[in-house]
Amino acid sequence: MRKYHTLYGKLLLVLIWFPFFLHAQNAGLDSLVLSLNNKDLNDDNKIRIYDSLSWGYLNVDAEKSVRYGNEGLRLARDADDRTMEATFLRNIGVGYYMMSAYDTAATYLHEALGIILEIDDTFLKGRLYTALGNLHNQQSEYPKALGYYLKSLAILEKMGNQPLESVYNNIAVLYQNLNNKKQALTYFAKAKLEAEKNKNKWILGSVAMAMSNYYMDEEPKKALEHAHEALANFREGGDAYYEILSILTIAQCHRRAGNSEEALPYANQGLELAERSSFPKLIAEAEADLANIYYDHGAYAESLAHAKRSWEKDSTDFDLSASMLSIMTRSNMHLGKTDSANHWLDKYWDWVSTYSTEKYQGTLSEMQVKYETEKKAAQIEALEKQQTLYTWLGVVGALLLLTAVAFLFLRHRLTEEKRKIAEQQVWQMQQEKQLASIQATLDGETAERSRLARDLHDGLGSMLSVVKFSLPEIKSGAMLEAVDVSRFQSALHMLDESIGELRRVAHHMMPESLLRYGLKASLADFCDVIPSVTFHYFGDEYRQPQQLETLIYRCVHELVNNALKHAQATDIGVQLIQEDSRLSFTVQDNGVGFDPDAVQTGMGLQNIRQRIEAFGGVLHIYTADTGTEIHAEFELINKNTTS
Repeated sequence: MRKYHTLYGKLLLVLIWFPFFLHAQNAGLDSLVLSLNNKDLNDDNKIRIYDSLSWGYLNVDAEKSVRYGNEGLRLARDADDRTMEATFLRNIGVGYYMMSAYDTAATYLHEALGIILEIDDTFLKGRLYTALGNLHNQQSEYPKALGYYLKSLAILEKMGNQPLESVYNNIAVLYQNLNNKKQALTYFAKAKLEAEKNKNKWILGSVAMAMSNYYMDEEPKKALEHAHEALANFREGGDAYYEILSILTIAQCHRRAGNSEEALPYANQGLELAERSSFPKLIAEAEADLANIYYDHGAYAESLAHAKRSWEKDSTDFDLSASMLSIMTRSNMHLGKTDSANHWLDKYWDWVSTYSTEKYQGTLSEMQVKYETEKKAAQIEALEKQQTLYTWLGVVGALLLLTAVAFLFLRHRLTEEKRKIAEQQVWQMQQEKQLASIQATLDGETAERSRLARDLHDGLGSMLSVVKFSLPEIKSGAMLEAVDVSRFQSALHMLDESIGELRRVAHHMMPESLLRYGLKASLADFCDVIPSVTFHYFGDEYRQPQQLETLIYRCVHELVNNALKHAQATDIGVQLIQEDSRLSFTVQDNGVGFDPDAVQTGMGLQNIRQRIEAFGGVLHIYTADTGTEIHAEFELINKNTTS
């Protein structure tokens, strides 16, 4: 049966524009349209009105939003207003996103980003990063989505006095899509706290909707309460799109509680309201709800009709489409339309075959078994009326065949599982061998760095200090000319600088703060001494194994040096995130970028990648001529609380 979270997938859309949307709604969309007929309006005023209309219609009529956005874009380009040109490109991109035209949306959003980076508009940059995060989140590209959300969060925090609930809510939705309930609840709680402080009805409605989906399976009554809470908030905020979404969620809550009779009017109401809009996703969701309700009632013809309309309206959502294909297959089977059932089953096969993961293959096997079982049951019921010997022989033969097929299938699965286990063991042994080799290298490197640092500091450093303190005594016993005194002072000054440089080199070879206080303190010290580098830390301050902390420090150190030396970067951001189950770091710069394929054979970046992967981590590189972002993430099995 279809999964409920597909309904929630676009809930995060409200998070990228609520401050502007309020302005457009309060001004009155109809009155703004009429104001365009005023002949005394200059182009600047028209541009502002088109901005309000294109933004305000997003949750009312996305096609109108795009149309008004294009009118404003034309005027902004004629006026050579780069800021408003970028604004309209963003508005149009979000409008296409609302119409599920994701490729077109991406084109407009990236064009807007290019202009925003050129004019360096911090506020627009933060909003656009959120929009791009939403786009990648909707397409299940979660690492890219999280990267854009974190960029947006950093900008908002740096600006100050900016609402943070939007980004918190987006990150929570991302974790919910990943079925990481613990992290999702944590960020939803942060979003709700900020929303209550700022009296943001959209975020409060969004959080209530998330809670409804969270309790949908286990506690339908509690889910229903949260769904009604979401509906009240969206209605108070005047948001028609999410009002419909809330109504459909209420229908699902009733259905999952076993109250299909109560679910039906809500589903019909949602469909009626959705058909007045230009959002195909909402219509498809409402038709799907009705298909499921009628199927539960045994009204297979009605269920088939609604499922087909849902499929035809919007087939971009994999889970929703798979559910509707399943409904159409089984409804046709119940109606005795074997050819149609086989047709939709073939469609289901084609649909699922595009996804090669075990999850979807398992779903496919489950549907095939259900189809074969119900088909045999229908055949037996029809043949029993004839009361002939051939009926029983056919049943017995079918059962024997089914048993043989099941036996062969199970045997094949067992063989495959054994093969996969063997391959996994070989892979683990290779990984352990590689990890041991790299850890030995790191241990040797760390020990050698520590020895050299001590020798430099305690040996050469002490000798230079003795020389420094001995020179004044020599001077006091000698008569020096003025020129010699000046040279003597210069020598003392150069000696001081040499001692300082020696200590700096010794410190960076093996910083004492890394050994004593951990990653946060050592990276903060490292970044503080470089004016163009900023450091951000998120999460809990747990100590990790020394090998891992040393690895991360060395990687960040080398990446920052690369950005300064090769990328001509003037602004470098270092970010460290540490949670119970994961640890990640990001180094982002505004340099000239590089070709990842051209540097894959380079020892520096290749060594960083190998070391990170040896510790079970993953490395992602995003680069363009406007800058580079390198992100590494490690899964933590047990959190280390050693201080």
